[in-house]
Amino acid sequence: MNKEPHTSSMIYFHGLPGSADELNLLESPIGIVPEVLNPLDFEAFDRHYTSVAPVKLIGFSLGAFSALKLAAARPKAISELVLISPAGPLELGPFLDEMAGAPIFKMAKSSSTAFPLLTAAQAMAARTFPRLMLNQMFANSCEAEKTLLNSPSTVQSLVNGLKHALWNQAPQYRRTITEYVRPWAAELSKIQCPCRVYHGERDDWVPLGMAQALFDRLPPESSFSVEDGLGHYSTLIKVLPQVLSTYDGDS
Repeated sequence: MNKEPHTSSMIYFHGLPGSADELNLLESPIGIVPEVLNPLDFEAFDRHYTSVAPVKLIGFSLGAFSALKLAAARPKAISELVLISPAGPLELGPFLDEMAGAPIFKMAKSSSTAFPLLTAAQAMAARTFPRLMLNQMFANSCEAEKTLLNSPSTVQSLVNGLKHALWNQAPQYRRTITEYVRPWAAELSKIQCPCRVYHGERDDWVPLGMAQALFDRLPPESSFSVEDGLGHYSTLIKVLPQVLSTYDGDS
């Protein structure tokens, strides 16, 4: 049986590891709630959103990779891109060693056999010692990030994201990382819609220079905002409610 097309005009691509639970990080969501698509799930977009196009895309962290790729592949179907703490193409500059996920990305680039083993170990850690894994992930983060771990609800949302991506959706996680580390900067020239980029000044997951280099490749009517004193997730928590409040669901 064919499903009815979705009616939402906004789509959210979550980070990796992550899940739709990222929307629960917001203390008081305002405006409409976006639909959530799995990373690189362009088939779902084509099945459900062609009748509602053009739509707005929001991409957080590695979710920005999916949003940018979709906007390049379906330029007529996308009206705007909102990129929060975005991970840009690795070939834009010498940013890899500054990224918190550098060991994962380097393994994905260099070894097709060791990479699945590494992600399997990640999955086991996410299931067995999730809080310890979070503590390690945030060890070098700014104060605005570390404070997030004082909230049980925030910790639970982050844990749910780890388990969802690394355990429940492991093949999709590996596929997305593998695609991300390949060259794709040339596709940015195909994007036709305006983009809004938001990045934390103290982001230790994605360096600020990478976000700037990405912005420099986007359409000229785009904008770039640096969030003072904020990191990766703290930028999401501040910016996303503002973004959602600007949409009424019909624009």
